Amino acid sequence: MDYEEQNKQPENMGSQWPKIKRKKNSYGKGVAVGIVSGVLAVVLVIAAVLGITYDLGYIHVGTNGEVYVQGDATTDGSGIGSDVESKLNSLDSLMDYFYFDDADKEQAKSNIFKAYLSSFGDKYTVYYTAEEYKTLMESTTGTFYGIGAVCQKAEDGSIKVIDAYEDAPAYQAGIRNGDLIIKVDGTDIREMDLSSGVALIKGDQGTTVNLEVLRDSETLPITVTRDAVTEKTVAYNLSEDQIGYIEVSQFEQVTTAQFKAAVEDLTAQGMKGLIVDIRNNPGGMLSTVVDMLDYLLPDGLIVYTEDKNGKRTEYSGKNSSEIQVPMAVLVNGDSASASEIFAGAIQDYGKGQIIGTQTFGKGIVQTIKPLTDGSAVKYTIAKYFTPKGQDIHGKGVTPDQVVEVHEDIPEDEQLAAAYEYMNGQIGK
Repeated sequence: MDYEEQNKQPENMGSQWPKIKRKKNSYGKGVAVGIVSGVLAVVLVIAAVLGITYDLGYIHVGTNGEVYVQGDATTDGSGIGSDVESKLNSLDSLMDYFYFDDADKEQAKSNIFKAYLSSFGDKYTVYYTAEEYKTLMESTTGTFYGIGAVCQKAEDGSIKVIDAYEDAPAYQAGIRNGDLIIKVDGTDIREMDLSSGVALIKGDQGTTVNLEVLRDSETLPITVTRDAVTEKTVAYNLSEDQIGYIEVSQFEQVTTAQFKAAVEDLTAQGMKGLIVDIRNNPGGMLSTVVDMLDYLLPDGLIVYTEDKNGKRTEYSGKNSSEIQVPMAVLVNGDSASASEIFAGAIQDYGKGQIIGTQTFGKGIVQTIKPLTDGSAVKYTIAKYFTPKGQDIHGKGVTPDQVVEVHEDIPEDEQLAAAYEYMNGQIGK
């Protein structure tokens, strides 16, 4: 390289320096643009995936703004609805033009949904409105907000208090068994049906309700502060012969704990035998009855289900405890579903005597699917079988000792037979 060329090099470098700086700035901007573009691309991909899954029916947005993701694809644009929608709209237009009175459109829609599900011919597959579903969930959990009293409709139309729970707001406010509630917050409820009257009494936790109560010939104003109330599904006592008696009215979430507490209390009092009364018990939660049987039976199969494809699901005991006293279980024609699982398992294990009459015969399992508008569908998913494979559906559990009830005999013949059996077992 000669001197001239050497002298030119710095000049050239100097003239290129600003250009190099500009390239660095462009590079930084390029990186930023690239990052933003990459993020945007990811967002677009996610949005596309969400859009596709939404269109396919895997994602739904509820009326409350919550996003529901479900494993089953369901869309509003497919199925029977797309075929009948135009006809329903035609009928609706026709009625709007010519029918002489106004219709409750919301009630009409609910009735359509209910009628469609009833067309499957399964009385256990039903549609619940949002309000009905809320009430159902309260009854299933066994916990609700109210005053804590079991009521029934009296002859004069008032609401009669049958059982005011001692640890609940009604009793604490002064309400007693036998009281007649005639007004709720100034509204006379004697012309209402029971559910409507009770709905006025229930309310949010911490709010108050003003009741007008008739006791004997005296009218009493009583204000009750609503609170969380746990329904009592278990009642029990111990006879002079040390025979425990437990009545289970339903199998709800709270029932297992209440049942175990009753058994433990009776055991502490020296119980020598146990009678479990599940007459008129319509059933309840499968998980609850499984937990209760796990507490009573040796480890092993408690119940199993089979779906329409023959897939078998087993429910077995995990609790090493096992009741060590003789048992009797009282059943009748209104003992259904979970009650039959209970009786069938006790019978199959030979753990107790089943006494009474043939049970109802509901050997199928339902599940509830909430919908995005607050409503829900309950539908049948499987049939259940006892540990030894008894198919109860449509048949029921046959008692070991059949004892009919005679209306002309005031004594509880079935309960008397249970006590007689138990006395024989404990040597009385």
